[in-house]
Amino acid sequence: MTKRKNEIDTKERNERAQTAKLAEQERAQNAALFNQRRAELTAMSKAFDTSYIAGRAWLANFVAEAFQTPDDAIARTLELKKNPAHKAADEVRRIGREKKDIALRLKQVEYILKTYHEYYPVLEQYHDDILNEDATLNLDDEDAESDRVSRYISQQEYDRLKPVERNQLALEKWKARPKSSVEIGRMFERYLGHLYETDGWTVSYFGANEGLEDMGRDLICIKGSVMHVVQAKYWAKHKTLHEKHIFQLYGTTVLLPLTRPDLKNIRVKPVFAATTKLSPTAEFAAKQLGVEVRSLDMSKDYPLIKCNVNGKSKIYHLPFDQQYDRVRIDPARGEVYVRTAQEAEKLGFRRAMRHTARAA
Repeated sequence: MTKRKNEIDTKERNERAQTAKLAEQERAQNAALFNQRRAELTAMSKAFDTSYIAGRAWLANFVAEAFQTPDDAIARTLELKKNPAHKAADEVRRIGREKKDIALRLKQVEYILKTYHEYYPVLEQYHDDILNEDATLNLDDEDAESDRVSRYISQQEYDRLKPVERNQLALEKWKARPKSSVEIGRMFERYLGHLYETDGWTVSYFGANEGLEDMGRDLICIKGSVMHVVQAKYWAKHKTLHEKHIFQLYGTTVLLPLTRPDLKNIRVKPVFAATTKLSPTAEFAAKQLGVEVRSLDMSKDYPLIKCNVNGKSKIYHLPFDQQYDRVRIDPARGEVYVRTAQEAEKLGFRRAMRHTARAA
């Protein structure tokens, strides 16, 4: 009995010692894990304090390392099993490094795109055109003296036809060819500008000329002591516009008079023109902030050719000409929109000899 009792006591002491040892190991592991996580959070905070871009670069590397961790664990298991498989472990580690590299590059690209969209919200409208081979927008990198008509008609047609005929043919082919969503959006801005100008407003095509720097001001229209800051959205009917667009327009409208002393006696009003519906929250925000909302579609058949009086010259611009969006049409000066090159020339206008002629 005494011997059995001593055995039980010894076993109990050993079990308690083992339990205490395991508990201490667990505490040490938890402390190490805690310190590791604290160090990671400190490093992440330091990276983001340096810059948002540096923070995202750190985070991309952290996520990539997390992808590699399971493979490292598998490799260790292969090395420590009863019959170690060292070659298999090396292969698992090689695959893990490749997966980490792929994950890192993927996250870097993801964060770069997020950064672009955060700094330039206007890029949202380019989503559908990034991989669209039919997109017709291009960089203005050719000779300023070259005739853009040659983009849309063959060399044989260019040589054979009279100038007025080839101008009209190029216009018709430009109208008929597929348009990217970005170019359709640009056409919608031009259509709105046409409506304003024919109603006697002076229009600056701010979005077309400033690009990503337009601050959400697609058109700036002035008539008397009133200025409309217009944001245009040509979206598919099934899409819904949300309040962020209203907030952007309101903010940029409020900012404009603060940076333009010449607008002291001008009443500046935000106008949101769209082809699709607004969400209930966006409608509420527009009403409360005094943003005028105009729901309208675009007439595809409105006159596109701008007939402009430039000093003593009367010249016309086709919609693909370099200075088209810098030209303002003032009916009081005899300037008009027409549908055909023939009509423009009958009114006494000619296409500019220099296709980058200064706009009045």
